Amino acid sequence: MTAQRLKATGATQFASFRKDTKGSSHPVAVVGIRSAHISKLCQSAVAHTPLGSVTLIIRSGTDEPVHAREMVLDVAHLTGNMTFESVEMGRDAATMDSSGPTGPVGTYGQQARALTIENMHLDAWALTAGTFSLADAAMSLKGGAHPCG
Repeated sequence: MTAQRLKATGATQFASFRKDTKGSSHPVAVVGIRSAHISKLCQSAVAHTPLGSVTLIIRSGTDEPVHAREMVLDVAHLTGNMTFESVEMGRDAATMDSSGPTGPVGTYGQQARALTIENMHLDAWALTAGTFSLADAAMSLKGGAHPCG
């Protein structure tokens, strides 16, 4: 997923693991966001099939930002210019209250009242949201691997 800007209120983060369909565990940063506005979103997923690779691409947020509420991302890699407001680093992940997810007792966590990421690029195992609203969205399929970014 890429975006020109993600502007969020209520953000939490802690380390965890997610299992793939084969049962292998992968380290992730669980990122919880209470509410977000995402500008110039590109979301892609490459599927490898017996007939070759195909990429699903979704674009939105060019004229009107994408709106997300109660979003949780299992992030494998994230880059961008990040600004945290009212940040708490080193808080026990079980006690965080800025967004929905919390981590196990004794796990390192951080949270912020607000988070802005400019020129965001992230690779995630999963994204869930209570609401994910895309105005003027476009979805396409392309043969081969064509991830965003």
